[in-house]
Amino acid sequence: MIKAAILDDDPLSRKILENLINKNDKVELIAQFGDPIEASSEIPKLNCDLLFLDMEMPGMNGIEFIAAVPEIPQIIVVSSKKEYAADTYNYDVSDYLVKPVDPNRFEQAINKVTDISSAVQAKDDGETHLFIKKNKGYTRINFDDILYLEALADYVQINTANERYTVLSTMKSITSRLPSTKFLRVHRSFIVSLDKIDRLDDNMIMIADKSIPVSRSYRENLLQHLNLL
Repeated sequence: MIKAAILDDDPLSRKILENLINKNDKVELIAQFGDPIEASSEIPKLNCDLLFLDMEMPGMNGIEFIAAVPEIPQIIVVSSKKEYAADTYNYDVSDYLVKPVDPNRFEQAINKVTDISSAVQAKDDGETHLFIKKNKGYTRINFDDILYLEALADYVQINTANERYTVLSTMKSITSRLPSTKFLRVHRSFIVSLDKIDRLDDNMIMIADKSIPVSRSYRENLLQHLNLL
């Protein structure tokens, strides 16, 4: 069961989403919010799997909320305007629904979220590698060989000690294929291998000879994953 929350300043929109969720046996609604400022402090405590997020809200818009609360595994944007779609996909949202939400389209979005969750569960259950397309074939990359990953526009660069691989992918898509016990996102543009970190200084990580920035919104989550003395 996917645990979901709603953040939308419009009560009617929240009610419509609540009804759609209650009719779907894959999703459980555990909280809803009308104030993004309140939600930014409360949602991280819920340990939810999915957030339905409005774009236009007073005090903090949807993009600002995504940047401020990075720990939410998946986000479905629900907006009355289509023009925000391109911007939100830069933040790896799972799907984008346009109000009024069509029930069939809602079902498709939930199925997509379920598929991503299943992929995450599968790679945490013992996968040790992935294959990427290279030239006319596929190349194996062992998770233990990866130092860090960097977002480059529509591509992700996978960096190992000996080679760099560039693949057409979003950060969220590639995160779903990496074991969460080994890799952690520390910045909008960087995912690091936790056991390859040599040093942490304020807002910077050192891996080999590479300095990697740590966003303020990701720093607390990083500290929780490190074995600090």
